Amino acid sequence: MSEDQVRRWPGMAGAAAAMALTAYAHLAAAGTVDPLTGPVSDYALLDASAWAMAGGTITLAMSAIWVAYGLTRVDPARSAAARVLLVAGALGLLLTAVFPAGTASGVTSAAGEIHRWSAAVVFTALPCAGWMLGRRFRIPALSAVSAASAALLAVFLAAHPGSPTADLVNGPGYYGLVERLLMLSEMALILLSARSAGRRPALPAGLRGAVVAVPAQRTA
Repeated sequence: MSEDQVRRWPGMAGAAAAMALTAYAHLAAAGTVDPLTGPVSDYALLDASAWAMAGGTITLAMSAIWVAYGLTRVDPARSAAARVLLVAGALGLLLTAVFPAGTASGVTSAAGEIHRWSAAVVFTALPCAGWMLGRRFRIPALSAVSAASAALLAVFLAAHPGSPTADLVNGPGYYGLVERLLMLSEMALILLSARSAGRRPALPAGLRGAVVAVPAQRTA
């Protein structure tokens, strides 16, 4: 296995494992949590799905950290901002796993607030990091997924119960589905970002194919 593959595959495998664990959590709690209206955090409160949801979240966080580490090897200078966002997203994921949302609607708790703000960091930082990496490494799919993730975040915020626009867009009837699509886009984003950790950044258009002229040495 080449060095590029070593940098790339752990991040991709971790994101794929996170998808599988999250899918299992949905299947295990299929009769309890409504995927259209129930928040994803409800899976962490059920015995049948809690371990899978926590495992998927932690695995995705480790994948984001691995991608950030890989970027230090291929593009240490110009990927600094994206690495900071990836690490911030990873820390946010870990905090959402450690501090689950509260069980009672309308009741504010310290753990619930930490969970809520950590999720906000995740949903904001990862699309920004993906957009930067997609442009830097010229991965159109990554740029497209990052843009889709940002659009889904806007819809989710508008549809979330308690939002001023929730009733206008009938958000309570489908915001759970939007949150799941948003989560899926974040996982796909990490999966595609792992590709950038195993490849060199693309040269600017003006430098591609350029030949550096070396002055000839004079002979005595």
